[in-house]
Amino acid sequence: MFHFPDPGESVIAALQMVEATQPAGLPPAHVGIAAGPIVQQDGDYFGRTVNVAARISAIAGPSEVLVTGEVERVVAHDGLSFERVGPTELRGFAEPVLLLRASRA
Repeated sequence: MFHFPDPGESVIAALQMVEATQPAGLPPAHVGIAAGPIVQQDGDYFGRTVNVAARISAIAGPSEVLVTGEVERVVAHDGLSFERVGPTELRGFAEPVLLLRASRA
């Protein structure tokens, strides 16, 4: 888990991480990114936003960066592209969450 104050920086870092795993001989990364309020305590992060990101990463495919619609709305699009995946049911959440696949433009 990583925390970024700026969601745009998190998307760029995630794409860099995904691109670097194969050349480094590591298994492919599966990344989920959500934006919103969090609770920080004793060096760890908690809350709905953290749980949404964890659920998204669990369903992301190999070398895939999935983000919520909220992330896409607040990120400046320079150099980034978002492809709509659609509303997705996440375990433990009553309402589907809009997901998008992030990539470099």
